[in-house]
Amino acid sequence: MEKKHRLLIVEDEARIGELIRKLIHWDELGLECQGMAANGQIAYDTICTDQPDIVITDIRMPRINGLDLIEMSRKLFPDIRFIVLSGYKEFEYAHRALQYEVDGYLLKPINEEELNETLLKVVGTLKKGELDRLEQQKMRQVADQGRKLIKRDFLLNIIGQEEGDPDAAIAADDAPVELTGGCFRGIDIKLDCADPEDSSRRRERAIVEKVSAIVEQGLGQYVDEVLCCEKEYLNIYCLFNYDAAVSREIRTCIGTILSEITSYLMKYDDYEVTIGIGGEKTEFGQIRFSIREAYQAVMNRIRMGTGRLIYRETLGELADYVSPVKGAAEELTGYIETYSADQLCALIGKILDEYAASETADQGGLYEIASEIIDLFFDAAGSGEGEFGQDRKRIRRKCCHCTSLTRLKKCLTGELRQVLELSLEAAKSESARPVRLAKAYVDEHYAEKIVLEDLADIVGLNAVYFSVLFKKETDMNFSQYLIWVRMEKAKELLRGTNETVAAIGEQVGYKDSRYFSQTFTKVVGIKPALYRRMHS
Repeated sequence: MEKKHRLLIVEDEARIGELIRKLIHWDELGLECQGMAANGQIAYDTICTDQPDIVITDIRMPRINGLDLIEMSRKLFPDIRFIVLSGYKEFEYAHRALQYEVDGYLLKPINEEELNETLLKVVGTLKKGELDRLEQQKMRQVADQGRKLIKRDFLLNIIGQEEGDPDAAIAADDAPVELTGGCFRGIDIKLDCADPEDSSRRRERAIVEKVSAIVEQGLGQYVDEVLCCEKEYLNIYCLFNYDAAVSREIRTCIGTILSEITSYLMKYDDYEVTIGIGGEKTEFGQIRFSIREAYQAVMNRIRMGTGRLIYRETLGELADYVSPVKGAAEELTGYIETYSADQLCALIGKILDEYAASETADQGGLYEIASEIIDLFFDAAGSGEGEFGQDRKRIRRKCCHCTSLTRLKKCLTGELRQVLELSLEAAKSESARPVRLAKAYVDEHYAEKIVLEDLADIVGLNAVYFSVLFKKETDMNFSQYLIWVRMEKAKELLRGTNETVAAIGEQVGYKDSRYFSQTFTKVVGIKPALYRRMHS
């Protein structure tokens, strides 16, 4: 329903005021009566309280006349539209009314047609103003969003250089924002979820946006610029640029930010926050080192505890990470290949305990150890993106949310034990082997033309029997599985390459780009181009 504009009638003669109310075509013009005021003082009080959109006012009234009412009101509410009534054909009133840029000057007795024509023009002016304001608001939002994306991408680029090439230099000329302050500091706000599998991406997105807003608001009065971006496993990186004179205030603000985020997260129950803080840098090219220090600091929450600030400088000298997994790789692989779950879990626990016992070890390396073991496990088990491929990502995500050594060991060994036991069950099932072979063949040849009869021949089974077996083992028929594999690969290419949609469709087995797009939309729920934008 279209919004109605509110109109106030100001007339000291009640009879005339009532006549004006009756003459107005309220519904036709989309107006509603805000009320009737008997003098200028009452009208001014009403305007201050209710802020009507349109005011029809007589000129000669007790206490405050109509023109003074316009002058007083315009100082507070410049967007209110005024129509002036007068029973005097005197030039001075008309001249002064025009000075106030009133929208109409009507003489008494009031003519119905003239009154409504004037109101129609005023309503048109209001609607145009509202549309203009809405358009300006949208433009500001687009500009603000664009600026946020530019800042985010700049910070992601810094982090990418840091991860890919520690010696890479960042030129100040490459910065898309002005960083005029003499000091830089990076922080890593790590959000940990007790059960990340139950956490929806929509909720995480809302939390990340709120946390970023808390950072920007908390530091706004002290910093020249704040850049924020999110990385995997709910790491929110922030970079501040500020003058050296407010260094102490910045440290205080970071503590306040932690308190506000903690209070905000209380409504979610299962989240906790820790902030790692890198060193203050005075050179632009040192930004990446402050960000790296912030990450290193927050990863040591596994030893220092969560819900606190961890300054990298308080950790002292830490030895460079040396992987203990490589030396134990052969033994670990042997336990995986022989399905020896107890021995595997005992060895994993030993590796983690021995590393944690070192006084000089960077305790954040415990997460790196867990990641290496996960990769070794799934590589040794021969599980790519198919049979247990999603488990690799899921377990790594769960481990990255573990905030103590005890939790990390329990999570890692428990999850790998479960996968190993499932793998053993699958290996024992004779009927599962042909399906595994078929799936492995599809995973490798998905871009080629594959028909059920050829695949059944490859695994040495009757086509009808193989079809029933495949459905039983996978809960989907062969054609559905082939489409699923192709769509998963397409999603990966859309996320990780700049290939056209048509080229990606051909790479996953669809020469007809239109048919590929239709299939992708049906399976995934959105068009390929939109999927790429959402995950870029």
